[in-house]
Amino acid sequence: MLQNTVKNNFSFRFENPQNGMERFKRYINKNNCPEITLDLSGLNIIDALKIVVLSSTYHYRKYPEGKLKCRTNSTDIKNFVSGFEVKNLELL
Repeated sequence: MLQNTVKNNFSFRFENPQNGMERFKRYINKNNCPEITLDLSGLNIIDALKIVVLSSTYHYRKYPEGKLKCRTNSTDIKNFVSGFEVKNLELL
């Protein structure tokens, strides 16, 4: 029996931190996206950190075995998040 080994990889771009999390929550609820890439490159470090932590938690609730990949422009985010135990998060 053949199995489909190709996973759908959805992408979500955060452009506005004020309404970004609400849009992300709606996106997660409407789509089947156990693996998703977030583009946080347009955000400052404080907003990006907030989004990383909140989106990781929200995504994990629906997809405990899923993967959340975050694209950022800052290595400081990696240093900060490394102190948390986030199994579903990968920083690019």
